[in-house]
Amino acid sequence: MTSPFKTGFTSIAKPRRLLPLVIAVAGATSAQADQQSVIEEVTVTAQKRQQSMQDVSVAVSAFSGDAIEKMGFEEGLDITQQVPNMNFFAIFGEASSPSVSLRGISLVNFSDSWESPVSIYVDDVYRGNPAGSAIQLFDLERVEVLRGPQGTLYGRNTTGGLVHYVSRKPTDDFEARASASYGSYSERIVEGSVSGPISDSVRGRVAVKSTVNDGWQTNTVSGDKLNDTDSFGYRTQLEFDLAESGSLLLNVHGSKADQGSVGFAHMGYLEEATAGAATCSISRIQNGLCTSNSFGMTGEEAVNGKFDPEHIASGATDGLGTEIDTFGTSATVNWDFENFSLTSITAYEELDKFLQDDGDGTAVIYFDEQYGVDAEQYTQEIRLNGSTDNTTWVTGFYYYKDDRGLLTESPTTADWGEDESGLLHREIVTLDTTSWALFGQTEYDLNPELTLVTGLRYTEEDRDFTEVSGPAFGEDLDVVDDLSDSATTGRVGLDWRPSAGTLAYASFSTGFKSGGFSGSYNANELATKPVGAENIQNFELGLKTTVADRFRINAAAFNYVVEDYQAQVFITVEDGSIITNAGDVTGTGAEIEITAPITDNFEVIGGAGWLTTEFDSEQIFEVAGDFYALDGNELPSAPEFTYNLMARYYLSLGDSGELVFQGDYAWQADHFLQIENDPYSRQDSYGLANASISWHSPSDSYSIEGFVRNLTDEEYFTYQNTLGTDWGYGVWGQPRTAGVRLNWQL
Repeated sequence: MTSPFKTGFTSIAKPRRLLPLVIAVAGATSAQADQQSVIEEVTVTAQKRQQSMQDVSVAVSAFSGDAIEKMGFEEGLDITQQVPNMNFFAIFGEASSPSVSLRGISLVNFSDSWESPVSIYVDDVYRGNPAGSAIQLFDLERVEVLRGPQGTLYGRNTTGGLVHYVSRKPTDDFEARASASYGSYSERIVEGSVSGPISDSVRGRVAVKSTVNDGWQTNTVSGDKLNDTDSFGYRTQLEFDLAESGSLLLNVHGSKADQGSVGFAHMGYLEEATAGAATCSISRIQNGLCTSNSFGMTGEEAVNGKFDPEHIASGATDGLGTEIDTFGTSATVNWDFENFSLTSITAYEELDKFLQDDGDGTAVIYFDEQYGVDAEQYTQEIRLNGSTDNTTWVTGFYYYKDDRGLLTESPTTADWGEDESGLLHREIVTLDTTSWALFGQTEYDLNPELTLVTGLRYTEEDRDFTEVSGPAFGEDLDVVDDLSDSATTGRVGLDWRPSAGTLAYASFSTGFKSGGFSGSYNANELATKPVGAENIQNFELGLKTTVADRFRINAAAFNYVVEDYQAQVFITVEDGSIITNAGDVTGTGAEIEITAPITDNFEVIGGAGWLTTEFDSEQIFEVAGDFYALDGNELPSAPEFTYNLMARYYLSLGDSGELVFQGDYAWQADHFLQIENDPYSRQDSYGLANASISWHSPSDSYSIEGFVRNLTDEEYFTYQNTLGTDWGYGVWGQPRTAGVRLNWQL
């Protein structure tokens, strides 16, 4: 039997004992399995240098760009279904507000004034506001998911971990590739790239992607489509050789999106619209069968009996959606010296966003919002990497400057083109952030089998906040405030390599997420008070090994404590929300990932995650007339058990090419969608299945694929919010879709 493992990584550090095994295994692969296999030995930069994923003592999942394309992932965030203890949701649509959960830790609020505890990096550049980033995730070289706090090398706002998207770089030889797909709801996706030499010392690459669809939801009030998309992203790169040992990479990128907001499904909580009526069962509530005193209709009645993901009711018929424009540029300098290398990354990002949504999720114009964001950020990182006979080290400096202006308002009904008056309030917020850090990490070989890993980072941060609001549902506000934070975080660990191809490690790491201010839906001055930083301590044991020279097994067990967890608690429409340090959270869990080339033409990839989270909190909140104690609660979007499975079978057609059959499934246990753990936000367990079949030409220069996503048309909610004493709304997950894709490469 042979294995379709592939390699090809390089490293400025000394080679590890794993490398000879990887090369030997890669050399034994069969031609056809190697051509279409998605099981690879992926190079990662989880420790700010190039290494094999199997040689990094961090819980990291990685997918190459080729594997992402072969598996049929259309967006970079599709990988969440194939990573243990990872979830993804977007309240207002993927372009507007993508939120990632790792090991239960996520951004528990929707305001653009906050940064996620799971950081998003694109080409080594931190994205403080991830809105619009999803549009730019194409032409990828790889995706890395680092689980657990990364407080040494990546620093602030990585208490949960991070996701790093790395785009393909300019090539020495000319290459071109393109793809086009057509699918459900008239979705048309076109993507292409061209790369190659411009002169002996200059190389370039251009990549673009366009996505257009009619939207998978219908507004039963107006008949209009919602969640329709018209987006375009681009990336241009130029790489210059600087003498014999240096290079300069210029990256200019941007995107433009016009996306209809995902509609909200109204859910009443009462058996009948009368005072003192009994509360419905959760099943009836989440099937739209219950009513409310506020609106006097059931969820089914709001959508004319069509209570499903494809139908919602909204009275705000004009302009519901999101418009996002992004632009960014970066300059990366790499210079190799005799005993070390120098890297400098200078980057600028800007974002303009305007969103209109129907917050009450009904045909009544009552709680409808507009959000605007104008953000600019500048980052600078300088680092040195080096190694000696028994030491590998990295040290550096990081600077971050972020200026944001935010507008939140509920317009009068007349502004929506209706006759009756609605709720009115307006908030104008500015938030300026400056942060800098010094960091370093050393890996010292105690002997050929044991390596001591130590790292330290010191961070300082300042935030300036202003808000003017009114007339409002609460107090008229005129607030000026500021906040300063500093933190020392780090890591200490021991790596053990008892044999080639096996790494066991133990580590203790810390991280912090800086404090901040709520930038929207503040009903009174108390809601504008600064929220303190959250800190995490994480202990982890891990194992990475290859069994029988074929089966790769990566496993980790962890226990963490988050102190002063930051979270949003929504009170009511009238009383607004608050961001608070909600208490301490303890999380315990484990993960396993297995890649198994069963035969030369059949391979399986699987994973599972176990997780328990629990609040230790003295806080009690009155939410929609009910009192909720956070003590003992679990984190939202943190199911106790998840698993994923993918199988691929290759059928050779001789000189006529090859057929590839793929099926994958991801399942998660029941879980809450709100931090209060109110019963209305409990999502039952569910699984999502996808399937595809593709034909590839003998040289793999072109292929055609048919695919189905959410094969069983599973109905589920990704978000829930209780807005009143007897009503709330949910956000549907996407229904079944299907399509066909053509791929070509030169």
